[in-house]
Amino acid sequence: MIGYARREFQLMLLRRMADLRPDLVEEAYPRLGATRREYLDAHTRWQRMLRSRTAPQGLQLLRAVLGPSDAARLISVGDAEVTAHLWHFGGLWPDLSWEAITGHEGFVLRGQLVRTGAPEPTPIEPWRSVIGDVLAAHPDARQVDPQTAAHWLVETGDAGYRFVHGLLQTVTPN
Repeated sequence: MIGYARREFQLMLLRRMADLRPDLVEEAYPRLGATRREYLDAHTRWQRMLRSRTAPQGLQLLRAVLGPSDAARLISVGDAEVTAHLWHFGGLWPDLSWEAITGHEGFVLRGQLVRTGAPEPTPIEPWRSVIGDVLAAHPDARQVDPQTAAHWLVETGDAGYRFVHGLLQTVTPN
């Protein structure tokens, strides 16, 4: 894990985003000072760490890669308490942070980009908006798990909003 950090983590996030928005990904990795090879290598390294028997797991892996979280808070979910850990990146999404929701013993339940403290963008736009922005704009929206790793879908009466790692990728009118 030596040398893996917040820049490389952002590069790793781009790989799944390329499934839906290769055009934006091709513009993004040079903004982080990376080549196409470096962006793809970052994803490969992350996958190796996830599958390694010797690498830390869950929250400990995120801390090893990203450093200590910049903020953490307890959240009640029914009778259970979970912790939301935040890491600020700068770089591609300066007003967003990576949020990892962890349960017992640092098990990561969910990880995604979230807006922290910055105003919501208007209008809702790909690569600027996160799940929380769409839910705030459409309180009656329905969240759907599309059964694809790192993807999420929010449906409203007017449109379907597809996210990767919590960041809006596409809007499809209904």
